[in-house]
Amino acid sequence: MFPLGEGVMGNSSSVSFRLKRYLRGPRGFLYAMSCFYILIVSSYGSYITLTDYDETLNSSEKLTRDYVRLLEEHSKRTLDSTDLLVLRLMDRLAVQGRLPLPSEYEAERRVMSSMANASPQTETLFLVDPIGRVILSSRPLPQQGLDVSERDFFSILKQGHESLFIGRVVRDPFTNNFTFPVARRVIDAQGRFLGIVVASISNIYFKEFYHNLAVGSTPALGVYKIDGSILVREPIFKDDDVINRNMATNPIYVKYLPQSPIGTYRGKSAYDGVQRVVSYRKVENPPLLVWMSIAENDALAEWRWRAWRNAGIGVLTILIMAGLSMLVLRAVRHEETAREDLERANDSLRRSNADLEQFAYIASHDLQEPLRQIGSYVQLLERRYKDKLDNDANTFITYTVDGVKRLQSLIHELLAYSSVGTRRSPFTETDLTELARKAVLSLSGDIKSSGAEVLIETLPTLTVDAPQIEAVFQQLVSNGLRFQAKGTVPRLRIWSEERADDWVVSIKDNGIGIDSQYFDRIFLIFKRLHSRAEYPGDGIGLALCQRVVERHGGRIWVESEPGQGAVFRFTLPKVIHQPAIPGTP
Repeated sequence: MFPLGEGVMGNSSSVSFRLKRYLRGPRGFLYAMSCFYILIVSSYGSYITLTDYDETLNSSEKLTRDYVRLLEEHSKRTLDSTDLLVLRLMDRLAVQGRLPLPSEYEAERRVMSSMANASPQTETLFLVDPIGRVILSSRPLPQQGLDVSERDFFSILKQGHESLFIGRVVRDPFTNNFTFPVARRVIDAQGRFLGIVVASISNIYFKEFYHNLAVGSTPALGVYKIDGSILVREPIFKDDDVINRNMATNPIYVKYLPQSPIGTYRGKSAYDGVQRVVSYRKVENPPLLVWMSIAENDALAEWRWRAWRNAGIGVLTILIMAGLSMLVLRAVRHEETAREDLERANDSLRRSNADLEQFAYIASHDLQEPLRQIGSYVQLLERRYKDKLDNDANTFITYTVDGVKRLQSLIHELLAYSSVGTRRSPFTETDLTELARKAVLSLSGDIKSSGAEVLIETLPTLTVDAPQIEAVFQQLVSNGLRFQAKGTVPRLRIWSEERADDWVVSIKDNGIGIDSQYFDRIFLIFKRLHSRAEYPGDGIGLALCQRVVERHGGRIWVESEPGQGAVFRFTLPKVIHQPAIPGTP
């Protein structure tokens, strides 16, 4: 038995070892990641679906509350408007102090018909005498002396009810539509009961309004009297139920209305057995109850669609992530290899840039000495032999001297450009106003000869490489002095504007301006827009300005139109860390 047990133990250990290797290897990683994705996506999908469910039901509750407020306003406006109609007719009777005489019936009927036609909710407007007979109506009477003495509004108003009374729903004797009466008692100056003015409101008027409400396929809403009798309901009960049914046993009256005059609840309708979201409001004057409900099934229709959509997206996401997981290790390995190659290339590029800048600086510096010797001898030739040789010789000497001067200027500019990265001063807190003044002072000869005006406004104090920023001011002011139309007195203004994270320094001139197509080109090294004969220069100045500003973490640009001068702007951050030009040591 022992060998058998030992074999089983050995096999178990081997399986466990292989399982651990599997789980620690790439396949185990993919399996773990897939399980993790499934867990995350399922949890998040469930959370989103349940949250959306609650939000959807809450939205449906808000919808019913909004609509029931709308129903309340509509009902009150309808009843108030009808009451005004009744009061207008009562005022006519009060002026006469009596009911109309038979001889006046036709004229009064036309007036009543006109008044009723002007009121869209009014089905019929009629006048009842003290014993309950209809003597006048806005519509032709179905029979003479129609008796309404058994109606609730007549008995209550005859007994002395002073305010507006809303009666029970009946079929209008004139149109056979379901209507409910809105009535007031008429008395003379001595307080004697003369009769009743009645306006019947058609259910059709309310239904037309209700059908314009987009509240799903199975809404239910209505207006009830406070005692539970139905005035309007949609959908309608059986005909007899509209007239006879009382809703005082409805949960709104029994459970919710005693707790609050305004509310929302969810429950199953006794009418159609549908689970509904119900909102209600009690109206004080006149005392009514308005309510509105929508089926939860309608409210959740879009939620169900979103739930299925989200489930499909979740499954698709899991499948996609599972597929991506199979590629992730390979992608990571490739990325690490590419990153190492890129770092090696960047290191090589930085060394090359540093060597190139150093070479440019050394070359520019070392070229100056032989160039100075050449310049000295050429100038010596000019002084000794100019005007002693023929005209061609004089021209050659002049060209040589000018060429040497241009080459000296070009080497000086190139040396300044290359030294931005290799010969840097420490960043110190510096008053830019003082730097601008120094730059302008260094150009005092050009300013005096041209009669220029330079206005320097107060500039901020920032941490900068002072010599380099002074060179930027000097270059931009110099450009503003040089690039002027003939006969124009240069006028320059230097100011600054504070922004959230930086300052914008601006230098404006009234020179010849720049076409927008050259806005980027002018900042490239050795790029010129004009010949040296028109405007001297080497095409390095603005490239130097851009390099200095970018070293400070800012940017430089120009705004201009031809003939309208130019505004050069550059930004300097409020907080500047000691930077280094890319590619410099």
